[in-house]
Amino acid sequence: MQQIRHDVAPRNTGWAAEMKAGQILRLSARTIIDFVAFNRHDYTEAFDQAPTKEESGCIYFKRGHTLLSRTGAPLITLIADGFEGLGTHDLQFGMCGRDRHRRAAEEGRLDEYLHGGLMELPDHGCAENLTWALEPYGIKYENIPSPVNLFQNMDIDQATGRMTRTQIRPDAPVDLDLRADCDLLVAFSACPDKASKTKGLEVGAAIFAP
Repeated sequence: MQQIRHDVAPRNTGWAAEMKAGQILRLSARTIIDFVAFNRHDYTEAFDQAPTKEESGCIYFKRGHTLLSRTGAPLITLIADGFEGLGTHDLQFGMCGRDRHRRAAEEGRLDEYLHGGLMELPDHGCAENLTWALEPYGIKYENIPSPVNLFQNMDIDQATGRMTRTQIRPDAPVDLDLRADCDLLVAFSACPDKASKTKGLEVGAAIFAP
């Protein structure tokens, strides 16, 4: 494959790029990535968690699965997963952000995170990162879908339905390869990942021609 773009998104920042159908996006990381995708010619055709889970019959995003839009249009397919066998990619949770961090502190729920009351809350998170990354394309916050949370391994209690964050992450950066099924606008946030020991890390993003 011919690499046509390579970037590194620092911790707690956003990134966005356009892709042509058939191109491969390689994400290299060991931290949570909040990822979204849009049809480049119609931003209303955005990734949607519900039809994606219905089509795959799975609450996790796995190799061979495709992210679908609300109308069921295929957007991007996970074709290689370096996290396979180590953990899962979450399709249940939303995205962190300034308001969520503030509410957790006000409601005394910081013990949901690894560092508890000792943590220093960031002044922004994935909601803001995706908003800033997509602003040049005219996409407002209210039109950004709930993301697929790559590398976010959630423990789900089957009896109660309670979701608990885990610290399961790759020990070293691993690659995820995603193939564009149509012309796309893709974006992600390198999450501040306050539930992990690393407290978030940078994310490598490379686009390859097929």
